[in-house]
Order: sequence, then C-alpha cells, then structure tokens
Amino acid sequence: MLAEACSPKVNNGGYVNENDIKNQIVIGKTTKDDVKEAFGSPSAESSFGAESWYYISDRKEAYAFLKPTVVEQNVVRIEFDPTGVASTVESYSKKDGEEFDLAKRTTPTEGHTLGFFEQILGNIGRFNRPGSDSSAPGRKPSS
Repeated sequence: MLAEACSPKVNNGGYVNENDIKNQIVIGKTTKDDVKEAFGSPSAESSFGAESWYYISDRKEAYAFLKPTVVEQNVVRIEFDPTGVASTVESYSKKDGEEFDLAKRTTPTEGHTLGFFEQILGNIGRFNRPGSDSSAPGRKPSS
C-alpha cells in the first residue's frame, strides 16, 4: 500500500506512435488524405510558411499534489508541397525543445482606472432622488 502512494500518476497524451508515421509515409507519394486516413487529424497545423502537420504525443507524471511534469514528448512534423504531397517527415523529442517564459505584460487601456474607494464613492450624487423634478434618460418626467 505504501509503494502505491509513492508511485506517480501517469497521463499519456496523443495517440500516434512516431515510428508508425515514419514507416508509413513515402516522401513524394503520400498525400494529405492518406495521412489523415491513416493517423486521423493532426494535433496542430502550421499557421505560416510551408503547410505542415504536427502529431504530438507526451507522457506526464505527477506525484501526490505536485504539478505534473512532462517526462517524455514526441513530435512528428509532416511538411506538404503545394500539391498536397508529403515532402518532409521529421521527428523531435523532449530534448529538442526549449524552455521559455511567456511575457506577462498587459496592454494598458486608455483613460483612468478607478480604485476601490473611487468606485464606491464615485456614484454619490449621480442619480436622482425619488420624487425629484429633474428628468434623466430613461425616466419619465413627473407630471
């Protein structure tokens, strides 16, 4: 029972073995339709440059309440020529990746930001008291 408590919780993501992809794709012959039929939709597609499909699989382990860590990751990149035929197949592992920090900057907005007390006290006197003669948008003038 104690040994179970020390073993990690394992989560495998992705569904394609990189060797299966590399063995079944023939450069200059395999089309996008062939790839999609054999392996399903890609995990990601390129947004710019030559059209590329990425099939990603990973293995994450977590101990107790700690954040899961990626212990294994494989990415297969298939590049297609303009006619939709595979021109390149490359694979990458976790060791090929690079760690980077995301920018935590925010875009400032125009105008003044109100603090807590400014928000609370800012509405004092803005609204008409019940029974007053002044009209406000959306309010019928008293007769």
